[in-house]
Amino acid sequence: MATHIHEEEQVEALKRWWKENGTSVIAGVVLGVAGILGWNTWQNYQKTQAEQSSDLYMQLLQAVDQGKPELAQGVTQRLLEQYPNTAYADFARLVQAKLSMDAGKLEEAKKSLGQLMTQSKDPNYRHIARLRMARILLAMGKQDAALALLTSKEVGELGRFAGHYEEIKGDVYQAQGKLKEAADAYRRALALGRDHAYLRTKLNDLGVGSS
Repeated sequence: MATHIHEEEQVEALKRWWKENGTSVIAGVVLGVAGILGWNTWQNYQKTQAEQSSDLYMQLLQAVDQGKPELAQGVTQRLLEQYPNTAYADFARLVQAKLSMDAGKLEEAKKSLGQLMTQSKDPNYRHIARLRMARILLAMGKQDAALALLTSKEVGELGRFAGHYEEIKGDVYQAQGKLKEAADAYRRALALGRDHAYLRTKLNDLGVGSS
């Protein structure tokens, strides 16, 4: 009998506990299930986005390799519109800028590079965009603007791009007629690893001694 009474007390205690806490328990279970489903949905979405953007990226590479600028431009636009926050979009902007440059549309090229400089999360892409922008400004005869771009505080850590910056600085100084400054910049570029035949030719053509 004592055992029976004890079991009844346990049942009653369980009923009271369920009455007081049952709703929150059910809500917790529902939220847990929803959370799992939501996470799985998000994971699937991310996977789909990655696959689709990767496919477009491969199409872009193929179009560039095959020398089809109109197709490349179309794929580039799709990448920028549909996947603007991916590394593929950064590459697409570089391609877009090059296509514009090849077509002689320097202002359009500057626009694409400017977006890459300010919007990319990857410092490597930002450096590449800045260096190409400087080249465009130099080609347009805007030496002061090109030099200001290369020496701006916004440049940040140069890393492996330091030699590239020095070489283009040398090109700018040469265009300005500052041959000694150009030679010094070229020598710094060589010391920083930009040791290639064309750079040495540019340095030798200046006819400036090492002093």
